[in-house]
Amino acid sequence: MRGVITGREVVANLGLIYREFGTGCVLRCLWVMLSGKSTTFLEVACPPVMKR
Repeated sequence: MRGVITGREVVANLGLIYREFGTGCVLRCLWVMLSGKSTTFLEVACPPVMKR
């Protein structure tokens, strides 16, 4: 199992990501894909909550 997601995997599973994780997760996935950063799906799906 690879931890890092690729643009190909995001595009291939866009419907599933939307259905299971919502619009915010899809937008974060697309942002990471377009920015070229190397990250895991877990970091995108469950971003850390900022404390005030």
